[in-house]
Amino acid sequence: MDVIFWAALGFLLVAIVVGTSFVALRAWRAWQAFLSLALVGAAGAELLAERSELAAAGADRLTRRLDELQAAVARLERSTARGRVLVDATSEVLAVLRSVVAFVPRT
Repeated sequence: MDVIFWAALGFLLVAIVVGTSFVALRAWRAWQAFLSLALVGAAGAELLAERSELAAAGADRLTRRLDELQAAVARLERSTARGRVLVDATSEVLAVLRSVVAFVPRT
């Protein structure tokens, strides 16, 4: 009976040592994986921040260009309106000239 007790106690101690080392090894590998994931996540967050800054700068440039385009369209509309006024005035002058020429005798 004494031998069975010491054999069981020895087996229990071996199981505790092996089990503890197995759990410690798994915990160490999990910690390394967590750190690796955290580093990759931090690098991804930095990359995302850089790209968002670039996108914000691009949006600012786009806004400026849009403002310039709207100003150019407004100038074009004013120029077109002036051109219509000049064409209408020229048409009126030509109509008056045609009516005057209609009364001039031809030789």
